[in-house]
Amino acid sequence: MKLSKDLGKESWFYLLLLVGTFLLFAMFYSSPQSFWIHNLRWNINEETNRERNDVMVPPMNADIHPEKWSNDSTFDASVEKFEDAVPTKPICDFSDYRSDLCNMTGDVRTQGYNITTVFFVIPPSTENYEQEWSVNAYSQKMYNYFSKNVTVKQLRGPQNAPLCTIGQRNTPAILLSLGGPTGNIWHDFTDVIIPLFLASKPLNREVQFLLINHQQWFLDKFSLIFKDLSRYKVINFDEDKEIRCYRHMLVGLLNHKDLSIDPKRAFDGFDMYRFKLYIRSIYSLPMDVELPYKMDKHPEKKPRLMLVVRSKSRRFLNQEEITDVIEKNGFEVVQVEPKRSDNLTEMSKLVDSCDVLMGVHGAALTHILFLRTNAVMVQVLPLGGQAMDFYANSCYDEPADDMRLRRIDYHITPEESSLLDKYGWDDPVIKDPDSVNTKGWSYRQKYYWNEQDLRLNVTRFEPVLVKALELIKG
Repeated sequence: MKLSKDLGKESWFYLLLLVGTFLLFAMFYSSPQSFWIHNLRWNINEETNRERNDVMVPPMNADIHPEKWSNDSTFDASVEKFEDAVPTKPICDFSDYRSDLCNMTGDVRTQGYNITTVFFVIPPSTENYEQEWSVNAYSQKMYNYFSKNVTVKQLRGPQNAPLCTIGQRNTPAILLSLGGPTGNIWHDFTDVIIPLFLASKPLNREVQFLLINHQQWFLDKFSLIFKDLSRYKVINFDEDKEIRCYRHMLVGLLNHKDLSIDPKRAFDGFDMYRFKLYIRSIYSLPMDVELPYKMDKHPEKKPRLMLVVRSKSRRFLNQEEITDVIEKNGFEVVQVEPKRSDNLTEMSKLVDSCDVLMGVHGAALTHILFLRTNAVMVQVLPLGGQAMDFYANSCYDEPADDMRLRRIDYHITPEESSLLDKYGWDDPVIKDPDSVNTKGWSYRQKYYWNEQDLRLNVTRFEPVLVKALELIKG
């Protein structure tokens, strides 16, 4: 009898122990620390990127302006512990041919002013050793000569780390550079806006941006996007004298491809078409509508063609003649010369009102982002051999396909290039562009990007306009 009573007490003890353990795990997995460990990991390689698909990813029909406001937490460096910060692999990855990336979870401290350094403190009890990396935080590392590098130091224990002055325990941070060829709208989107969107959009505005090579005009121009991606103040890291402490930080951004997205590496299989829809929502452009020409039932309505003109290199030398032949073929011409100072809200609405966007290969073609689905891009390719064909395809043709646009490429002949007048038929610049291209980018840029203007043979060009009109009316 006594034995059975003892067994009963023992059973109750184990039952209570089991319930207590269950409650303990439930509390842990609902805690901010667990949230960081399990849900806010950016992943460096493609395999782990796919694991991030369940991380707070908003569906396409979700409100893109979530109002999730809360007060910033006060950081107490004397009691804060980061025992989960036990890296099992190098925290910085330089293997991607386009981008460098450092990914840290734990005790992360930043010191911007004068030293541009991020400290990652790991427990001294771990077997990991102290390391230091120099990281290009611009998403295309080929442009590292424009941008200062960030020093990332992995320290064993906090004794050599600066004391925190500001901490946001539940807010991740992204440190990036604006020091590349920004100001060129193609690079603005390819190198900054698209990679930043991919890294931060799943976090529902709960992320802070720290910028090196800070440029206020860039923040002003893309203010609607920055405000949509983060509810926090953007930090000018070059001038920041605070020691900011975070549990999670990304230094650098992944750059998938030219003016587009690789869905296999993006959250939720996100692609460039969905990004175009996101941009349309940001600038309050109509969604899921017909082309402007088809929406206006007036019998005298003409499709609109936006003619992008240039004032420095790759200019149309017979612009008036080109405008005449466009109008002759049934289009209303809207002529623009985009500038860095353009108001994107106004420019986006103007592009959205057009059915066709036409221009010489160059950054201004990036405005196809604001065209409606099934609109047409006409890209005029200057002389330049296979290199020109490669850049035209990579920078604009493939992105146009990804955005579900139609496109037509027009390759000029030597007779339509100003280079023929300057160099003559026997010069390799005219006779053999590919031999010039083999000498490197500086030669390509000099002759085919900077010295060349175009005089279109409008008779030869006219079938392109006929084809564009067929696509619009079809």
